[in-house]
Amino acid sequence: MDDEMKFGLIPPPERMKRSVWPPAIIAILLVWGFYFVTKTAIGLVLADGWRYLDQRFVVMAFGIALSLLIVVIMEKTWDWPVWAKIILIIVLSCVMAVPYAAFNWLLLFYLEGDLDQWLLTMLASWSQSAHWFLSITMVIVAAQYATSLLSREERMNAMESAARTMELRALRYQVNPHFLFNVLNSVAALVSDNERERAQTMLSNLAAYYRNSLTIDPLADISLSEEIAAQQLYINIEKVRFPDRLEVAIDIPAELKDLRVPSLILQPIVENSVKHSVASSSSTVTLSIIARKEEGSLALTVRDVLDDGDARKGAASAGTNTGLRNVRARLRSRFGDDASVRATPTATGHETVITFPVQFP
Repeated sequence: MDDEMKFGLIPPPERMKRSVWPPAIIAILLVWGFYFVTKTAIGLVLADGWRYLDQRFVVMAFGIALSLLIVVIMEKTWDWPVWAKIILIIVLSCVMAVPYAAFNWLLLFYLEGDLDQWLLTMLASWSQSAHWFLSITMVIVAAQYATSLLSREERMNAMESAARTMELRALRYQVNPHFLFNVLNSVAALVSDNERERAQTMLSNLAAYYRNSLTIDPLADISLSEEIAAQQLYINIEKVRFPDRLEVAIDIPAELKDLRVPSLILQPIVENSVKHSVASSSSTVTLSIIARKEEGSLALTVRDVLDDGDARKGAASAGTNTGLRNVRARLRSRFGDDASVRATPTATGHETVITFPVQFP
């Protein structure tokens, strides 16, 4: 079942159904144990408690066997309508009380030679036993319903987890077609200009980028240093496209490099910076990736600064694009309200800050 959940599959209901037997057996043993202790204690008060101890123990064992038979019957009739179950519970209580009362009378009265008013004694024992088995049957039914509710809750949780897994995988595997188109178009242009060495470098970087991206589990956490290394693979591709317009500055304190982050969570943000700043500007753009620890949270900042002092084109709408929506959705699905994404224009570019709880190795 764990392997199915890992790939977002929901196991069939029969594989997730809990068995009623463990809780039912425990409940039966507790009820009959209570019966044995109270009967023995009352007998001790009456000064003959030890006299019938062995017979009482045998009677209790017979009662446990009848109770287990009730579990079998109730399990076979689980799908019956409620009104039919109510009738069944009453009938079972009366029927099971017959052999139990007879066995109890045989051991405690007949073998002891106490045959006075035996019919009245039998009827009184049957009446008490019927009420006792009614209580036991209700306990068994309660255990069944509790088990059913737990199974249903586990299945609902499994469905929710599977849906979240599929959502995360879908978000993580969304490939920006414009990025791939631009790279291949740049390769074609370099080949046309006889800059085959740069074209080969770009293709090698592209292969390394996709090899790394496709081997990382989209649901796994990776270290911050691995995340930065993955972003540098992408940046290396773009630096071939924009050799004179893209500068990179990485500011990651050594004590934060081993912290765990969602895999490739920075990828859409870095792509945004290249698309909206580097590609649309004629001046040099410095792309900075900064990590800071702030009150139990990790803050990752991607900032682009244009050397000519002009703000990014389209900055006002940059925070609503698909890439940032995917980042928000991934963080919300993973961390809920403990994570945030803030994208704001600056005087010389744009800045995006994502924060989420610190994840230690």
